[in-house]
Amino acid sequence: RAQTLALAAYARDCGAEGLVMCPFNDRDDPRSEAQRNAGLRTALSELAPILREYGILGFIEPLGFEECALRRKRTAVDAIKAIGGLDVFRLVHDTFHHHLAGEQEYFPELTGLVHISGVEDAQAPLATIRDGHRVLVGEADILGNAAQIEALRASGYSGYLSFEPFAESVHGRADIQQALGASMAHLQQVLAVQA
Repeated sequence: RAQTLALAAYARDCGAEGLVMCPFNDRDDPRSEAQRNAGLRTALSELAPILREYGILGFIEPLGFEECALRRKRTAVDAIKAIGGLDVFRLVHDTFHHHLAGEQEYFPELTGLVHISGVEDAQAPLATIRDGHRVLVGEADILGNAAQIEALRASGYSGYLSFEPFAESVHGRADIQQALGASMAHLQQVLAVQA
């Protein structure tokens, strides 16, 4: 609670619209799925009044890793509705985690932010792909970023798209501005063809 209050005050004071909230991600989590869902609802019930008080949104980001306490957006949506939190909670659609979780649903009406990154290692088993595989989106992308973005846009999403590559190969680039520009141009081209 103390951490949430401090973050909420900081977010409000710097003009942020909200806080991104990531779930517990631990292979040793002993809880059952039912216990995880109950914990999610309890957490959202406690967070909602704080978000309301500070006038910010909570952006819930399911993580597609098999060990994650919240893998799918459907689970988050059900919990948001169950606790009456549609006014303060939104989803983060992360193209990487959407792919890892094998999700089919998009929820554009509840999406507040989209994180995009590509993965180009087509040989890595899906269960072994981690943040270190996440690069800028290019022609070799195996996550279907363009299709995911197009599906969101076609069903009404018009908000922010934010790059979220974690790979050292991206962070260490001296030409990052050029690389970002090339990734944006690639996505614009592919999306224009699909439109």
